[in-house]
Amino acid sequence: MTRSLGSRTSGVDGSSEGGRINTISLPGALVIYGVALVQYLQSKGVKSRLTVAPVLIGGAWCLELTYQGDAPAGVPERWHGHRVAVKAAEPPPPPPAPAHA
Repeated sequence: MTRSLGSRTSGVDGSSEGGRINTISLPGALVIYGVALVQYLQSKGVKSRLTVAPVLIGGAWCLELTYQGDAPAGVPERWHGHRVAVKAAEPPPPPPAPAHA
């Protein structure tokens, strides 16, 4: 009996499964790639707060890098073959006015 290990080549020859990222769930794989992208940018000295998420843009899965603070320098246009879209985070809402008694 052949068992599926999570990729389209599972059960073909068995040699291709060592450490392979499951790409059937592309958004899930993009999350892993996104973590690596954030770590890469931080190692290059980016100090802004960064978050990354998979998004569907024009029918293609991309990485959306959102930053708070200064725009990060050195963001690659593509990361592991996927487009990287950079956007500024929306500013937090102002604190509520104190209640008057």
